[in-house]
Amino acid sequence: MTGAGSAASSARPPTTPGDAPLTLGTAGHVDHGKTALITLLTGKNTDRLREERERGVSIELGYAELELPTGRRLSVVDVPGHERFVRTMVAGATGIDMFLLVVAADDGVMPQTREHVAILELLGVPRGVVAITKADLVDDEILDLVRADVTEFLAGTTYAQSPVAAVSARDGRGIPSLLGHLEEVSAAAAAERRAGPARLPVDRSFALKGIGAVVTGTVWRGVIRAGDALLVQPGGKPVTVRSVQVHDRDAEAALAGQRAGVNLRGVDKSEVERGQWLVGASETSAVTRVFDAWIKLLPGARPLRGDAQVRLHHGTGQRLARLGLLEGRELAPGAEALVRVRLDEPVALEARDRFILRSLSPVATVGGGVVLDAVARRWHSRTAQGAYLAALHAGDGVRAALELAAARADAGVAAGDLLGAGVHAFELAPLLSDAERRGQLESLAGLRAAGAVQRAQPESLAGLPPAGAVQRAHPEEVAGLRPAGAERRWFVPGTVARMSGVLLAALADRARERPERPFMPAAELAALVPGLPPAAVAALLDGLVDEGQATAAEGGYAAVAVAGGGLSPAQEALGAAARERLTAAGLAPPTLATLAEELSTSRADLERMLAVLARRGELVRAEKDLWFAVAPVAGVREKLLAALAADGQITLAGFRDLAATGRRNAQALLELFDREGLTRRQGDVRVPRGRRT
Repeated sequence: MTGAGSAASSARPPTTPGDAPLTLGTAGHVDHGKTALITLLTGKNTDRLREERERGVSIELGYAELELPTGRRLSVVDVPGHERFVRTMVAGATGIDMFLLVVAADDGVMPQTREHVAILELLGVPRGVVAITKADLVDDEILDLVRADVTEFLAGTTYAQSPVAAVSARDGRGIPSLLGHLEEVSAAAAAERRAGPARLPVDRSFALKGIGAVVTGTVWRGVIRAGDALLVQPGGKPVTVRSVQVHDRDAEAALAGQRAGVNLRGVDKSEVERGQWLVGASETSAVTRVFDAWIKLLPGARPLRGDAQVRLHHGTGQRLARLGLLEGRELAPGAEALVRVRLDEPVALEARDRFILRSLSPVATVGGGVVLDAVARRWHSRTAQGAYLAALHAGDGVRAALELAAARADAGVAAGDLLGAGVHAFELAPLLSDAERRGQLESLAGLRAAGAVQRAQPESLAGLPPAGAVQRAHPEEVAGLRPAGAERRWFVPGTVARMSGVLLAALADRARERPERPFMPAAELAALVPGLPPAAVAALLDGLVDEGQATAAEGGYAAVAVAGGGLSPAQEALGAAARERLTAAGLAPPTLATLAEELSTSRADLERMLAVLARRGELVRAEKDLWFAVAPVAGVREKLLAALAADGQITLAGFRDLAATGRRNAQALLELFDREGLTRRQGDVRVPRGRRT
C-alpha cells in the first residue's frame, strides 16, 4: 500500500512501557525548518505534495520513521506551521506521545509557536524536546538570546523543563545532542491509550488500483490485524481489515502508537473520509451530537459568551459547535467551565477525549477541553448536573455516582450507567458497595438471572400461587460491562423503602377492591414508579416477596400476601359449592365448563374462586381445566408412594389402574407429582425423584 505512510515497523507487542510504540509530532511557526530537520533525521522528505515542494511550505500532514541511536523507532508526524493550516496541525497533534518544537534561530518565538504550544497543552501532550534550528545563520550571541527567549516563553507553560538543542539541518551541528534528548524523553514517555478495542482517527482515505480502499492514521488504542471486523464511525459502516502496513511495510499488526495504513474490505473510498474513526466494538464509545465537557480558555482569548458558536477539533475532524455554560453567561479569558456541547453533525467520541476550540472570526485557537460524559443525560437542575460533572472532572467516579443517584431519584444508578463517562462497571461496582456499607447509598437486590425465579402457573393468576412455589437465587454482583442477567442498582437512602411502600399500597388497594382477582400486572406496577427500569421493578417486587409482604405469579404479576382471604359472602358460598362438588367427584372431576353450568355461574368467575381456594390449600389444580379436591389427591399420592417403594417404577397405565381414573386425569396427576418433586419421568416410566435406574 504505497502512500499509506506510517510508523514503527516492528509489530511485536510491547513488553514494557519503554518498548511501546510512540508517536512524535512536530510543532512550530511556518518556515522555521520543521520539515528540513525531519528530512535530515529520517532521510525522508515529508512534503509529499508537489505544491508543498514548490512553495517550500507544508500544507498537509507528513509522516516518517525516525530510528534513534539505541534502535528505538518513533513515528513522526510533521505538521504545517502556517496559520491557515492550524486545523491540520491539530489533526496531527491529536494522539501524539511527545513533541518536537522547532524555533528558528533567526526568528525566535513567533505567533504560531505560541499557538502550537497552547494546542499541545490543551491536548495533554505530556512532554517534548525543543530544537532551535538554523543555528548556522546566526552568531553565538544571537543564539543565546533566542535560547533565553525560548526558556522564558516555556517557563509560563507546562513544558518549562523541556530540553533544548541548537541544530542546523545544513551542517548537522547539534544533531547528536538533539537525538540524545529525544532518546531521554521517549524513554520517559508513558504509552497510554494502549489497551481496549481498536481506535484509529482517519487522516487520509484513498483507493489503490487492485487493492481498494485504504485509510491511514495513528492507532490510538488497541491492535489492528488482518481479518479484524471494525466499524467506520460516524455511520456505523461495517468493514473488514484486508491487510495492514506500518511505514509502507507489510505488518502482522498495527499497535497503539504506530502510524498505520489499513486496507479495508466492504467499503468504498468515498464512504470514508478524514475526521471519521476506524473502531472496534466498544460500549464506552458514543456517536453523538451532544455531550458534556470541561473547557478552558487561553489567557489571550476573547471572552466566550454562553451559547457561542465555535469550531471544535476532535481527532482528525472538526465540527461547528455551540457551548452551553452551566454557570454564568460569559467565560473570561484564562477561566475554565463545565459546558454542554451541541454539534452540527455527529461525532464519534469517548469520555476523556480532548478537543480544541477555535473561533470562527477572527480565526484563532481560543481554548480546549475534555469530554466528561459522552451520554447526553437529561437534567432537571443545572446545579446537580454541575456537581456530577465536577466529580467526573476530579476523577471521582463514586462521587459522580452519588450525585447521579440523587438527581435520578427513583431511577437510581447502576455501575454500568457511567460507561459513557469512562467509568467501567467492574471498577465502580465494588466502590458503590463500599459506599452502601458506609450508609451513603442503599441498593436494590440484584436482578435475578433468567429462569432463577420459579413462579406459579399463569392460569392461577386469579388467586395466589401455592405456598413455597416461589424460589429465588442469590443476587449476583456486577461483573463487567453491561452484565447480562444481573445488575444491582443503588439509591439515596430511603428511596427503596418509599418505592416499596408505593407498590405495597397499590397491591393492598387492589386486594380490597377485587379480592377475587388480587394480582396486578408488572406493567401496571411499573407505572407507579416511572423512573425505575422495568427489570428493577421486578427486583423491587422480589424483595417484597422475600420479606413475605407480597407474592408473585408467572408473567410478572404480584399480589399483597394477605390478598387470598377477603372474599364476599356470595363468593364464599360459590366456592363452598364448588369444593363440595369436586370432593364428591374424587379423581373424576367435571370440567370447568361443566362445573360452571352446574353451579349456574360464569366460567371466568368460577375460575377466580377456584384459584383462591387453591391458595388456601382447599383445592389442587393439575391442568388449566382440571381441578381436584385435596383429599382424593392425597389418597392417590400415598398409593403411588407405596407402589414405587415396592416396584421402583410405575407406568402411566399402571398408575391409571391404581387411581381408577381415566388416562387424561392419570397423566395430569403424574405431571403434578413430577412438579412437586415426588417423581421423575424416565422414558415411559416414573421413578422416585433422585433415583436412577
